[in-house]
Amino acid sequence: MTQHPDHLLDAAAGWLARTNDPEFADWDGFMAWLEADPANADAYHQLADSEAELLPVVERLAPAPEPLSAPAVARPRRGWAIAAGLAALGALGLTAVPILSGKTYTTAPGEMRTIALADGDELVLNGGTQIHLAGLDRRDIRLDRGQLMLKLHGRDEGPVSVRAGDLEVVDVGTVFEVSRDETATRVLVSEGEVVADPDGARLHLSRGEGLTASDGETVLKAEKVAIDAAGSFSRGQLTYMGDPIARVAADLSRSTGIDFSTTPAMAQRPFSGTLSIAEVRRDPASLGPLLGVPVKSSGRGWIVGEGP
Repeated sequence: MTQHPDHLLDAAAGWLARTNDPEFADWDGFMAWLEADPANADAYHQLADSEAELLPVVERLAPAPEPLSAPAVARPRRGWAIAAGLAALGALGLTAVPILSGKTYTTAPGEMRTIALADGDELVLNGGTQIHLAGLDRRDIRLDRGQLMLKLHGRDEGPVSVRAGDLEVVDVGTVFEVSRDETATRVLVSEGEVVADPDGARLHLSRGEGLTASDGETVLKAEKVAIDAAGSFSRGQLTYMGDPIARVAADLSRSTGIDFSTTPAMAQRPFSGTLSIAEVRRDPASLGPLLGVPVKSSGRGWIVGEGP
């Protein structure tokens, strides 16, 4: 492994802290620094890839802690020491986040948010969604609930891992969506390929394929899906091909901020077509003719299907 001078490692640590901030925007400046000298890129990736290399740099840059009068406690784990040190770099004028502890993002129903990752990659969160980003490069994602679209270019940043419940999906360079409702996870692929359950079933899903799995399922099965369905919420639409109306209602609740539910008899009825989120938000009753079923106001929301 190349031994770099301290001043270069210090500069690389500064860029590492900045680029792991989800609000970071100076990618042109970062690329210019990387391209100015091959040693810059090597130092940066050396720190990003090795905790052992990163810790001494953080300890050198971070201000010394104030002495404590309280009794000594157990030494913190190495990863937390790095995270605390990087946060302390803020005193030196750097924008840093607790890289190893991760960050959680939540959207309210009817809200949509885009998070930029490195190299032009993007995460688009639909309403009613919560994700947790972890790892030095923010490419370890946990989807707690809701709907997430990933636009990944798969250059040199490495794979992205998404975990929803007990299902893990790994990707390199593609566009796909993962949604989570209670204990069920759905994956849709519109470009490239992903691998579901990489340590077990290793089910490969390509363009126009998807899967639906409940927690605890041991057999995963690919299914055909509408190619333009993945991430359609980000374009103001929801697209389906034989999907149960219960799923349509859940997606509409996230996307519009209006509560939609179904009667038990209507929950599994299939629907194919495209819905305008803005139109349904403007006039929820217009959903009835589109689905071909009654849609009635319940006072606090809307019920799809025959009811009392």
